[in-house]
Amino acid sequence: MIMTNIEEQLDNLASPDDRQKHRRGLAILKQIGGENFGGPVSQLARFSEDLARFTIQYAYSDVLSRDGLDLRTRQIVTAATLLAHGSAQSQLSFHLNGLLNAGGTAEDIVDLLFISAGLIGFPTAINAVPIVRDILVGRVETNNATEAQSQPVVPQISSDRLAILDRIAPDFLKWREQVVDQEIFCSVRLEPKLAHLASAAMLAARGKVGTSFDAHIVSALAAGATHSEIVEMVIQLSVYSGFPAALNAAGRARDIFAASERPQSNTRKRVDIVKDDDERFTRGAATLAATSGGSGAGVVDSFRDVAPGLGRLIVAHCYGDVFCRAALHPKGRELSAISALAAQGTIAAEKPLSVHIDAALNLGADPEEIIETLFNIIPYAGYPLIEKALLIAHQRISLFNEKRAADSAS
Repeated sequence: MIMTNIEEQLDNLASPDDRQKHRRGLAILKQIGGENFGGPVSQLARFSEDLARFTIQYAYSDVLSRDGLDLRTRQIVTAATLLAHGSAQSQLSFHLNGLLNAGGTAEDIVDLLFISAGLIGFPTAINAVPIVRDILVGRVETNNATEAQSQPVVPQISSDRLAILDRIAPDFLKWREQVVDQEIFCSVRLEPKLAHLASAAMLAARGKVGTSFDAHIVSALAAGATHSEIVEMVIQLSVYSGFPAALNAAGRARDIFAASERPQSNTRKRVDIVKDDDERFTRGAATLAATSGGSGAGVVDSFRDVAPGLGRLIVAHCYGDVFCRAALHPKGRELSAISALAAQGTIAAEKPLSVHIDAALNLGADPEEIIETLFNIIPYAGYPLIEKALLIAHQRISLFNEKRAADSAS
């Protein structure tokens, strides 16, 4: 066996007792990582050889080399988990590359962006766009995936919840059907089983192991997933989201397995994607222009070469359906968005936080109101996250003041 210097360095991390296991992990790491498979782990070894060895032997040998899922499916689950993390950009880049190396396609990656937008919010998808662009530029890809004959369906809400939501928030139900089901999941080309496994992984990784997670597990089973495939997905969560997330997901999945009634099929035949109507998009574009002062439009335009339909959907839904409503004053709506994004505290939320701080300032918010909004979140999000948000606010307020001074001088 001819080894590169890095491969030899990583191979030498093994002890005589674990060499076979270690080399099995290295083989999977090489298959996923491609040409630069050993770079990240080699750098890790400079910090801790033990941690590098654990990474190879646990993540790649004990888990990813298991037979329960093919490697493309494992990379879809891994990428879904890292998208949900929100602050694991280098790892996300490595494993999106790994998805392509394992037989996945650019369409698989774009599908994950659509799913993440529907289940955990548009900031996740927005943040991933430059990562996806860097991966796909100059890459010659062979599409070995077969066209799915059916589409994943967003799981139904239970009748008791449906009745309450229909009474208090009928627009929520309308948007859920139109946006999440028709405009997001209808755009997904992943096989329904894989789409629901990815959805369940995202929700579990985000700490949202509840009825929505249950529904996607049920839908995965109905679409042909086996109990052992669900188990493998949960085991893989232990690597990329930690044991607490995996244990919580295992408990929910175990209860579903124990249910006496077998889930029914929850797929539909492939149909034309329902596009957003021009009226929604036009209304959204006007709202975006009035609030963001141009910064939001730049974010949306960033989708143009990767997933243009998703960029258009941001305008049509976020700004044409939600942000234009009259029940909240526009400034108050922006302050509430600042609250939500600051409390997330992920890297994926930082750019949208800047956009909504800009929008609040453009709509007449005083800097003190923005700072006070962030103060109000301290008891719920903690000091480290709000410290980061305050520094972002300081930067955006300073730029706003500089621009206003320049405009006044001219």
